Amino acid sequence: MQHEIVNIQSFLYLIWPGLLYISYVLGVFLAFLFVVQILRSPRIPSATIGWLFAIIFAPFIGIPLYLIFGVRKLNSRIKLKSKMNLPDTIDTHHHPINSLLVSLGIPSSSGDNLVGFHKDGETAYHDLLLLLDCAKQAIDISMFMLSNDYVGRAILFHLENKAAQGVRVRLLLDGVGSFFLPKKRLQTLIKNGGRVAWFIPVLHHPLRGRTNLRNHRKIVIADHDKVWTGGRNLAAEYLGPNCSNTCWIDMSFCQQGSSVFTYQAIFEANWHFATNTYSDCMIDYPQSASNGNSRVQVVPSGPDVADDPIYAAVLTAFYGAKDHIFIITPYYIPDAGVQEALRLAALRGVAVDLVLPGKSNHRLADIARNRYLRELAESGVRIRLIPDTMIHAKVFVVDKTLAMAGSANFDIRSLFLDYEVMNCFYSKHDIDWLIRWIESLSDRSINYHPRPVGIFKEIVEGLVLLIAYQL
Repeated sequence: MQHEIVNIQSFLYLIWPGLLYISYVLGVFLAFLFVVQILRSPRIPSATIGWLFAIIFAPFIGIPLYLIFGVRKLNSRIKLKSKMNLPDTIDTHHHPINSLLVSLGIPSSSGDNLVGFHKDGETAYHDLLLLLDCAKQAIDISMFMLSNDYVGRAILFHLENKAAQGVRVRLLLDGVGSFFLPKKRLQTLIKNGGRVAWFIPVLHHPLRGRTNLRNHRKIVIADHDKVWTGGRNLAAEYLGPNCSNTCWIDMSFCQQGSSVFTYQAIFEANWHFATNTYSDCMIDYPQSASNGNSRVQVVPSGPDVADDPIYAAVLTAFYGAKDHIFIITPYYIPDAGVQEALRLAALRGVAVDLVLPGKSNHRLADIARNRYLRELAESGVRIRLIPDTMIHAKVFVVDKTLAMAGSANFDIRSLFLDYEVMNCFYSKHDIDWLIRWIESLSDRSINYHPRPVGIFKEIVEGLVLLIAYQL
Protein backbone atom coordinates (compact mmCIF):
# COMPACT_ATOMS: atom_id res chain seq x y z
CA MET A 1 0.00 0.00 0.00
CA GLN A 2 2.81 2.36 0.94
CA HIS A 3 4.57 1.44 -2.31
CA GLU A 4 1.46 2.41 -4.31
CA ILE A 5 1.25 5.79 -2.54
CA VAL A 6 4.89 6.46 -3.38
CA ASN A 7 4.22 5.62 -7.03
CA ILE A 8 1.25 7.98 -7.14
CA GLN A 9 3.26 10.77 -5.57
CA SER A 10 6.08 10.19 -8.06
CA PHE A 11 3.61 10.26 -10.94
CA LEU A 12 2.07 13.52 -9.75
CA TYR A 13 5.53 14.97 -9.26
CA LEU A 14 6.38 14.15 -12.87
CA ILE A 15 3.17 15.49 -14.46
CA TRP A 16 2.70 18.53 -12.21
CA PRO A 17 5.08 20.78 -14.20
CA GLY A 18 3.30 19.75 -17.38
CA LEU A 19 -0.11 20.60 -15.93
CA LEU A 20 1.15 23.99 -14.78
CA TYR A 21 2.60 24.66 -18.21
CA ILE A 22 -0.65 23.68 -19.97
CA SER A 23 -2.65 25.86 -17.56
CA TYR A 24 -0.31 28.78 -18.19
CA VAL A 25 -0.55 28.42 -21.97
CA LEU A 26 -4.35 28.08 -21.82
CA GLY A 27 -4.63 31.13 -19.54
CA VAL A 28 -2.48 33.23 -21.84
CA PHE A 29 -4.49 32.11 -24.86
CA LEU A 30 -7.85 32.90 -23.21
CA ALA A 31 -6.56 36.23 -21.92
CA PHE A 32 -5.40 37.16 -25.43
CA LEU A 33 -8.81 36.24 -26.92
CA PHE A 34 -10.75 38.22 -24.33
CA VAL A 35 -8.44 41.24 -24.57
CA VAL A 36 -9.02 41.31 -28.33
CA GLN A 37 -12.78 40.99 -27.80
CA ILE A 38 -12.80 43.78 -25.20
CA LEU A 39 -10.84 46.14 -27.43
CA ARG A 40 -13.21 45.45 -30.34
CA SER A 41 -16.37 45.99 -28.25
CA PRO A 42 -17.97 49.43 -27.86
CA ARG A 43 -17.59 50.26 -24.16
CA ILE A 44 -16.95 53.32 -22.09
CA PRO A 45 -13.18 53.74 -21.50
CA SER A 46 -13.40 53.09 -17.75
CA ALA A 47 -15.13 49.73 -18.30
CA THR A 48 -12.58 48.76 -20.95
CA ILE A 49 -9.66 49.63 -18.67
CA GLY A 50 -11.23 47.77 -15.73
CA TRP A 51 -11.71 44.54 -17.68
CA LEU A 52 -8.23 44.75 -19.20
CA PHE A 53 -6.60 45.14 -15.78
CA ALA A 54 -8.65 42.27 -14.32
CA ILE A 55 -7.84 39.86 -17.15
CA ILE A 56 -4.15 40.75 -17.53
CA PHE A 57 -3.13 41.08 -13.88
CA ALA A 58 -5.60 38.66 -12.21
CA PRO A 59 -6.60 36.23 -14.97
CA PHE A 60 -7.85 33.46 -12.63
CA ILE A 61 -10.40 35.96 -11.27
CA GLY A 62 -10.88 38.26 -14.25
CA ILE A 63 -11.55 35.58 -16.88
CA PRO A 64 -14.38 33.82 -14.94
CA LEU A 65 -15.93 37.20 -14.07
CA TYR A 66 -15.79 38.26 -17.71
CA LEU A 67 -17.48 35.03 -18.79
CA ILE A 68 -20.32 35.72 -16.33
CA PHE A 69 -20.71 39.51 -16.54
CA GLY A 70 -18.62 40.84 -19.40
CA VAL A 71 -20.72 40.09 -22.49
CA ARG A 72 -23.79 42.25 -23.05
CA LYS A 73 -24.89 41.32 -26.57
CA LEU A 74 -25.27 37.77 -27.89
CA ASN A 75 -23.85 38.40 -31.35
CA SER A 76 -24.77 34.95 -32.63
CA ARG A 77 -28.40 35.63 -31.71
CA ILE A 78 -28.36 39.04 -33.37
CA LYS A 79 -27.02 37.49 -36.59
CA LEU A 80 -29.93 35.07 -36.45
CA LYS A 81 -32.37 37.88 -35.74
CA SER A 82 -34.33 37.02 -38.88
CA LYS A 83 -35.51 33.99 -36.87
CA MET A 84 -37.57 36.42 -34.77
CA ASN A 85 -39.71 36.90 -37.85
CA LEU A 86 -40.92 40.34 -36.80
CA PRO A 87 -44.00 41.21 -38.85
CA ASP A 88 -43.78 43.79 -41.61
CA THR A 89 -46.11 46.76 -41.23
CA ILE A 90 -47.30 48.84 -44.14
CA ASP A 91 -48.73 51.48 -41.81
CA THR A 92 -46.80 54.76 -41.96
CA HIS A 93 -46.44 57.09 -39.00
CA HIS A 94 -44.22 60.15 -38.99
CA HIS A 95 -43.63 60.58 -35.26
CA PRO A 96 -39.84 61.00 -34.76
CA ILE A 97 -39.66 58.18 -32.20
CA ASN A 98 -41.46 55.80 -34.54
CA SER A 99 -39.10 56.75 -37.37
CA LEU A 100 -36.07 56.25 -35.12
CA LEU A 101 -37.21 52.81 -33.98
CA VAL A 102 -38.01 51.71 -37.53
CA SER A 103 -34.47 52.65 -38.54
CA LEU A 104 -33.24 50.37 -35.72
CA GLY A 105 -35.21 47.40 -37.11
CA ILE A 106 -38.35 47.68 -34.95
CA PRO A 107 -41.71 47.26 -36.76
CA SER A 108 -43.58 50.50 -37.31
CA SER A 109 -46.55 51.43 -35.16
CA SER A 110 -50.01 50.24 -36.13
CA GLY A 111 -53.25 52.13 -35.59
CA ASP A 112 -55.78 49.29 -35.30
CA ASN A 113 -55.18 48.27 -31.70
CA LEU A 114 -57.56 48.00 -28.76
CA VAL A 115 -55.87 48.75 -25.41
CA GLY A 116 -57.28 48.22 -21.92
CA PHE A 117 -55.15 49.47 -19.02
CA HIS A 118 -55.36 47.86 -15.58
CA LYS A 119 -55.89 50.46 -12.89
CA ASP A 120 -54.86 48.05 -10.10
CA GLY A 121 -53.79 44.49 -9.34
CA GLU A 122 -57.33 43.24 -8.94
CA THR A 123 -58.30 44.36 -12.46
CA ALA A 124 -55.10 42.87 -13.85
CA TYR A 125 -55.78 39.53 -12.13
CA HIS A 126 -59.36 39.18 -13.39
CA ASP A 127 -58.37 40.19 -16.94
CA LEU A 128 -55.57 37.60 -16.92
CA LEU A 129 -57.85 34.77 -15.77
CA LEU A 130 -60.47 35.80 -18.33
CA LEU A 131 -57.81 35.76 -21.05
CA LEU A 132 -56.71 32.26 -20.04
CA ASP A 133 -60.23 30.88 -19.70
CA CYS A 134 -61.30 32.19 -23.13
CA ALA A 135 -58.33 30.67 -24.97
CA LYS A 136 -59.38 27.95 -27.40
CA GLN A 137 -56.19 27.08 -29.29
CA ALA A 138 -52.99 28.28 -27.66
CA ILE A 139 -51.61 30.02 -24.55
CA ASP A 140 -48.02 31.30 -24.64
CA ILE A 141 -46.48 32.79 -21.48
CA SER A 142 -43.05 34.34 -21.03
CA MET A 143 -42.62 35.48 -17.42
CA PHE A 144 -39.79 36.62 -15.18
CA MET A 145 -41.40 35.47 -11.92
CA LEU A 146 -44.06 32.86 -11.27
CA SER A 147 -44.37 32.65 -7.49
CA ASN A 148 -45.28 29.66 -5.34
CA ASP A 149 -48.10 31.56 -3.63
CA TYR A 150 -51.87 31.48 -3.98
CA VAL A 151 -51.75 33.65 -7.13
CA GLY A 152 -49.13 31.50 -8.83
CA ARG A 153 -50.99 28.31 -7.90
CA ALA A 154 -54.29 29.72 -9.18
CA ILE A 155 -52.76 30.62 -12.52
CA LEU A 156 -51.12 27.19 -12.81
CA PHE A 157 -54.52 25.60 -12.05
CA HIS A 158 -56.07 27.46 -14.98
CA LEU A 159 -53.19 26.46 -17.25
CA GLU A 160 -53.49 22.82 -16.19
CA ASN A 161 -57.21 22.81 -17.04
CA LYS A 162 -56.66 24.42 -20.43
CA ALA A 163 -53.89 21.93 -21.28
CA ALA A 164 -56.20 19.06 -20.29
CA GLN A 165 -58.83 20.49 -22.66
CA GLY A 166 -56.38 20.27 -25.56
CA VAL A 167 -55.22 23.89 -25.64
CA ARG A 168 -51.51 24.13 -26.47
CA VAL A 169 -49.85 25.68 -23.40
CA ARG A 170 -46.21 26.85 -23.42
CA LEU A 171 -44.77 28.34 -20.24
CA LEU A 172 -41.34 30.03 -20.38
CA LEU A 173 -39.91 31.04 -16.99
CA ASP A 174 -36.73 32.94 -16.23
CA GLY A 175 -34.16 30.78 -14.46
CA VAL A 176 -33.38 33.41 -11.80
CA GLY A 177 -36.74 35.17 -11.42
CA SER A 178 -38.60 31.87 -10.87
CA PHE A 179 -35.71 30.09 -9.15
CA PHE A 180 -37.70 29.39 -5.97
CA LEU A 181 -40.69 27.86 -7.75
CA PRO A 182 -40.60 24.13 -6.89
CA LYS A 183 -40.38 22.05 -10.05
CA LYS A 184 -43.03 19.70 -8.64
CA ARG A 185 -45.57 22.51 -9.02
CA LEU A 186 -45.23 22.17 -12.80
CA GLN A 187 -45.65 18.40 -13.02
CA THR A 188 -49.45 18.43 -13.38
CA LEU A 189 -49.23 20.98 -16.20
CA ILE A 190 -46.64 18.84 -18.00
CA LYS A 191 -48.66 15.67 -17.37
CA ASN A 192 -51.73 17.35 -18.92
CA GLY A 193 -49.77 18.13 -22.08
CA GLY A 194 -48.37 21.59 -21.32
CA ARG A 195 -44.76 22.43 -22.11
CA VAL A 196 -42.41 24.22 -19.69
CA ALA A 197 -39.00 25.72 -20.45
CA TRP A 198 -36.45 27.69 -18.42
CA PHE A 199 -34.74 30.76 -19.84
CA ILE A 200 -31.01 30.48 -18.99
CA PRO A 201 -31.22 28.36 -15.83
CA VAL A 202 -28.76 29.23 -13.08
CA LEU A 203 -26.83 26.04 -13.87
CA HIS A 204 -26.61 25.71 -17.63
CA HIS A 205 -24.31 25.12 -20.57
CA PRO A 206 -22.05 28.21 -20.81
CA LEU A 207 -22.66 28.51 -24.55
CA ARG A 208 -26.42 28.85 -23.99
CA GLY A 209 -26.24 32.43 -22.76
CA ARG A 210 -24.87 34.29 -19.75
CA THR A 211 -26.48 33.79 -16.34
CA ASN A 212 -26.24 37.56 -15.89
CA LEU A 213 -28.61 38.21 -18.82
CA ARG A 214 -32.17 37.78 -17.60
CA ASN A 215 -35.48 37.58 -19.48
CA HIS A 216 -37.44 40.37 -17.77
CA ARG A 217 -40.24 40.40 -20.37
CA LYS A 218 -43.80 39.71 -19.15
CA ILE A 219 -45.97 38.39 -21.98
CA VAL A 220 -49.17 36.29 -21.96
CA ILE A 221 -50.70 35.59 -25.38
CA ALA A 222 -53.99 33.81 -26.09
CA ASP A 223 -54.79 32.34 -29.51
CA HIS A 224 -52.25 34.68 -31.21
CA ASP A 225 -54.98 37.29 -30.85
CA LYS A 226 -54.77 39.00 -27.45
CA VAL A 227 -51.85 39.84 -25.18
CA TRP A 228 -51.62 40.61 -21.45
CA THR A 229 -48.38 42.44 -20.72
CA GLY A 230 -46.67 45.25 -18.80
CA GLY A 231 -44.63 45.27 -15.61
CA ARG A 232 -46.44 42.76 -13.40
CA ASN A 233 -45.04 39.38 -12.43
CA LEU A 234 -47.34 36.51 -11.49
CA ALA A 235 -47.19 36.80 -7.70
CA ALA A 236 -49.40 38.11 -4.89
CA GLU A 237 -47.40 41.35 -4.57
CA TYR A 238 -48.42 42.33 -8.10
CA LEU A 239 -51.99 41.11 -8.62
CA GLY A 240 -54.75 39.03 -7.10
CA PRO A 241 -58.41 38.99 -6.02
CA ASN A 242 -59.43 41.75 -3.61
CA CYS A 243 -55.95 43.26 -3.58
CA SER A 244 -56.66 46.76 -4.93
CA ASN A 245 -55.39 48.27 -1.65
CA THR A 246 -52.67 45.75 -0.82
CA CYS A 247 -50.84 45.06 -4.11
CA TRP A 248 -47.86 47.09 -5.22
CA ILE A 249 -48.56 49.98 -7.58
CA ASP A 250 -47.89 48.61 -11.05
CA MET A 251 -48.97 48.95 -14.67
CA SER A 252 -50.14 46.27 -17.06
CA PHE A 253 -52.61 46.17 -19.93
CA CYS A 254 -54.40 43.95 -22.42
CA GLN A 255 -54.07 44.55 -26.12
CA GLN A 256 -55.55 43.35 -29.41
CA GLY A 257 -54.66 44.26 -32.96
CA SER A 258 -51.62 44.12 -35.19
CA SER A 259 -49.28 44.83 -32.29
CA VAL A 260 -49.97 41.33 -30.90
CA PHE A 261 -48.08 39.79 -33.81
CA THR A 262 -44.86 41.44 -32.67
CA TYR A 263 -45.36 40.04 -29.17
CA GLN A 264 -45.90 36.59 -30.69
CA ALA A 265 -42.70 36.90 -32.71
CA ILE A 266 -40.79 37.89 -29.56
CA PHE A 267 -42.15 34.88 -27.71
CA GLU A 268 -41.26 32.50 -30.53
CA ALA A 269 -37.68 33.80 -30.57
CA ASN A 270 -37.37 33.43 -26.78
CA TRP A 271 -38.87 29.94 -26.87
CA HIS A 272 -36.43 28.88 -29.58
CA PHE A 273 -33.51 30.29 -27.59
CA ALA A 274 -34.55 28.41 -24.43
CA THR A 275 -35.46 25.08 -26.05
CA ASN A 276 -33.48 25.10 -29.30
CA THR A 277 -36.71 24.09 -31.05
CA TYR A 278 -39.04 26.01 -33.32
CA SER A 279 -42.79 26.27 -33.03
CA ASP A 280 -44.70 23.33 -34.45
CA CYS A 281 -47.22 25.66 -36.04
CA MET A 282 -46.84 28.36 -38.64
CA ILE A 283 -48.18 31.77 -37.68
CA ASP A 284 -49.54 33.82 -40.55
CA TYR A 285 -49.39 37.50 -39.64
CA PRO A 286 -52.23 39.37 -41.38
CA GLN A 287 -51.63 42.89 -42.59
CA SER A 288 -54.44 44.27 -40.46
CA ALA A 289 -56.67 43.14 -37.61
CA SER A 290 -58.97 46.05 -36.92
CA ASN A 291 -60.05 45.96 -33.29
CA GLY A 292 -59.66 49.54 -32.16
CA ASN A 293 -58.10 52.90 -32.88
CA SER A 294 -55.04 52.95 -30.61
CA ARG A 295 -51.70 53.55 -32.31
CA VAL A 296 -49.12 51.29 -30.68
CA GLN A 297 -45.54 50.24 -31.36
CA VAL A 298 -43.98 47.22 -29.59
CA VAL A 299 -40.29 47.69 -28.77
CA PRO A 300 -38.14 44.70 -27.73
CA SER A 301 -34.66 45.37 -26.39
CA GLY A 302 -31.86 43.28 -24.95
CA PRO A 303 -29.02 40.93 -25.85
CA ASP A 304 -30.95 39.45 -28.80
CA VAL A 305 -31.63 42.84 -30.43
CA ALA A 306 -29.12 44.96 -32.30
CA ASP A 307 -28.48 48.36 -30.70
CA ASP A 308 -30.55 49.44 -27.65
CA PRO A 309 -33.96 50.55 -29.00
CA ILE A 310 -35.63 51.34 -25.66
CA TYR A 311 -32.68 53.43 -24.51
CA ALA A 312 -32.53 55.19 -27.89
CA ALA A 313 -36.24 56.07 -27.70
CA VAL A 314 -35.97 57.31 -24.10
CA LEU A 315 -32.94 59.47 -24.76
CA THR A 316 -34.34 60.96 -27.98
CA ALA A 317 -37.71 61.71 -26.37
CA PHE A 318 -36.14 63.44 -23.36
CA TYR A 319 -33.84 65.62 -25.44
CA GLY A 320 -36.76 66.56 -27.68
CA ALA A 321 -39.20 67.34 -24.87
CA LYS A 322 -40.71 70.83 -24.93
CA ASP A 323 -43.34 71.00 -22.19
CA HIS A 324 -43.56 68.11 -19.73
CA ILE A 325 -41.94 64.78 -18.83
CA PHE A 326 -43.70 62.34 -16.48
CA ILE A 327 -41.74 59.32 -15.19
CA ILE A 328 -42.78 56.61 -12.77
CA THR A 329 -40.31 53.83 -12.01
CA PRO A 330 -39.37 51.56 -9.06
CA TYR A 331 -35.62 52.10 -9.41
CA TYR A 332 -33.70 55.09 -10.75
CA ILE A 333 -30.07 54.22 -11.53
CA PRO A 334 -29.54 55.81 -14.97
CA ASP A 335 -26.50 56.09 -17.15
CA ALA A 336 -24.92 59.48 -17.75
CA GLY A 337 -26.96 60.05 -20.92
CA VAL A 338 -30.41 59.75 -19.31
CA GLN A 339 -29.33 61.73 -16.26
CA GLU A 340 -27.99 64.58 -18.36
CA ALA A 341 -31.05 64.58 -20.64
CA LEU A 342 -33.41 65.05 -17.66
CA ARG A 343 -31.16 67.61 -15.98
CA LEU A 344 -30.89 69.73 -19.14
CA ALA A 345 -34.62 69.40 -19.83
CA ALA A 346 -35.39 70.87 -16.41
CA LEU A 347 -32.82 73.63 -16.84
CA ARG A 348 -34.33 74.73 -20.15
CA GLY A 349 -37.80 75.00 -18.59
CA VAL A 350 -39.39 71.61 -19.23
CA ALA A 351 -41.51 70.45 -16.26
CA VAL A 352 -40.02 67.11 -15.20
CA ASP A 353 -41.90 64.95 -12.67
CA LEU A 354 -40.26 61.81 -11.32
CA VAL A 355 -42.35 59.46 -9.12
CA LEU A 356 -40.58 56.80 -7.04
CA PRO A 357 -41.31 54.58 -4.03
CA GLY A 358 -40.18 56.05 -0.73
CA LYS A 359 -38.46 52.73 -0.10
CA SER A 360 -38.23 50.09 -2.80
CA ASN A 361 -37.82 46.36 -2.29
CA HIS A 362 -34.07 46.67 -3.03
CA ARG A 363 -32.13 48.61 -0.42
CA LEU A 364 -28.97 48.86 -2.54
CA ALA A 365 -30.97 50.42 -5.38
CA ASP A 366 -32.29 53.06 -2.97
CA ILE A 367 -28.74 53.89 -1.87
CA ALA A 368 -27.50 54.03 -5.45
CA ARG A 369 -30.24 56.45 -6.57
CA ASN A 370 -29.50 59.18 -3.99
CA ARG A 371 -26.62 60.81 -5.83
CA TYR A 372 -28.69 61.07 -9.02
CA LEU A 373 -31.74 62.42 -7.21
CA ARG A 374 -29.76 65.18 -5.49
CA GLU A 375 -28.40 66.32 -8.83
CA LEU A 376 -31.86 66.29 -10.45
CA ALA A 377 -33.42 68.21 -7.56
CA GLU A 378 -30.75 70.88 -7.82
CA SER A 379 -31.61 71.25 -11.53
CA GLY A 380 -35.33 71.77 -10.86
CA VAL A 381 -36.75 68.27 -11.35
CA ARG A 382 -39.76 67.68 -9.09
CA ILE A 383 -39.29 64.32 -7.34
CA ARG A 384 -42.23 62.73 -5.55
CA LEU A 385 -42.03 59.73 -3.25
CA ILE A 386 -44.86 57.32 -2.41
CA PRO A 387 -44.19 56.50 1.26
CA ASP A 388 -46.73 53.79 2.03
CA THR A 389 -46.28 51.17 -0.70
CA MET A 390 -43.93 49.83 -3.33
CA ILE A 391 -44.11 51.19 -6.88
CA HIS A 392 -43.25 48.65 -9.58
CA ALA A 393 -44.72 50.47 -12.60
CA LYS A 394 -42.51 51.57 -15.50
CA VAL A 395 -44.14 54.44 -17.41
CA PHE A 396 -43.04 57.72 -18.95
CA VAL A 397 -44.93 60.37 -20.92
CA VAL A 398 -43.44 63.21 -22.98
CA ASP A 399 -45.41 66.28 -24.12
CA LYS A 400 -48.70 64.35 -24.30
CA THR A 401 -47.57 62.99 -27.68
CA LEU A 402 -45.73 59.85 -26.57
CA ALA A 403 -46.00 57.37 -23.71
CA MET A 404 -44.05 54.20 -23.02
CA ALA A 405 -45.00 51.42 -20.61
CA GLY A 406 -43.84 47.87 -20.12
CA SER A 407 -41.16 45.88 -18.34
CA ALA A 408 -38.07 48.13 -18.45
CA ASN A 409 -37.00 50.03 -15.32
CA PHE A 410 -35.06 53.28 -15.43
CA ASP A 411 -31.83 51.59 -14.47
CA ILE A 412 -28.71 50.46 -16.27
CA ARG A 413 -29.60 46.78 -16.04
CA SER A 414 -32.96 47.17 -17.82
CA LEU A 415 -31.68 49.64 -20.39
CA PHE A 416 -28.58 47.67 -21.38
CA LEU A 417 -28.57 44.10 -20.04
CA ASP A 418 -31.94 42.40 -19.62
CA TYR A 419 -34.36 41.17 -22.25
CA GLU A 420 -37.15 43.77 -22.07
CA VAL A 421 -40.20 44.89 -24.02
CA MET A 422 -42.03 48.23 -23.94
CA ASN A 423 -45.07 49.65 -25.69
CA CYS A 424 -45.00 53.05 -27.35
CA PHE A 425 -48.42 54.68 -27.20
CA TYR A 426 -49.09 57.47 -29.67
CA SER A 427 -52.89 57.95 -29.37
CA LYS A 428 -54.21 60.85 -27.28
CA HIS A 429 -56.78 58.80 -25.34
CA ASP A 430 -54.16 56.26 -24.21
CA ILE A 431 -51.64 58.95 -23.26
CA ASP A 432 -54.27 60.95 -21.36
CA TRP A 433 -55.29 57.81 -19.41
CA LEU A 434 -51.70 57.22 -18.31
CA ILE A 435 -51.23 60.88 -17.33
CA ARG A 436 -54.39 60.80 -15.20
CA TRP A 437 -53.22 57.57 -13.58
CA ILE A 438 -49.81 59.04 -12.71
CA GLU A 439 -51.37 62.27 -11.40
CA SER A 440 -53.78 60.26 -9.24
CA LEU A 441 -50.78 59.11 -7.24
CA SER A 442 -49.93 62.68 -6.24
CA ASP A 443 -52.39 62.57 -3.30
CA ARG A 444 -50.32 59.74 -1.80
CA SER A 445 -46.93 61.32 -2.48
CA ILE A 446 -44.58 63.59 -0.61
CA ASN A 447 -42.01 65.89 -2.15
CA TYR A 448 -38.39 64.78 -2.03
CA HIS A 449 -35.99 67.24 -0.44
CA PRO A 450 -32.31 66.31 -0.63
CA ARG A 451 -30.39 66.33 2.63
CA PRO A 452 -26.73 67.26 3.08
CA VAL A 453 -24.51 64.18 2.97
CA GLY A 454 -21.24 63.52 4.71
CA ILE A 455 -18.06 61.92 3.45
CA PHE A 456 -18.99 58.48 4.79
CA LYS A 457 -22.35 58.42 2.99
CA GLU A 458 -20.74 59.59 -0.26
CA ILE A 459 -18.20 56.78 0.02
CA VAL A 460 -20.97 54.21 0.59
CA GLU A 461 -22.91 55.53 -2.41
CA GLY A 462 -19.79 55.37 -4.54
CA LEU A 463 -19.12 51.77 -3.54
CA VAL A 464 -22.70 50.76 -4.30
CA LEU A 465 -22.54 52.50 -7.69
CA LEU A 466 -19.58 50.29 -8.61
CA ILE A 467 -22.04 47.40 -8.88
CA ALA A 468 -24.95 49.49 -10.21
CA TYR A 469 -24.75 47.67 -13.54
CA GLN A 470 -25.83 44.49 -11.76
CA LEU A 471 -28.56 45.92 -9.46
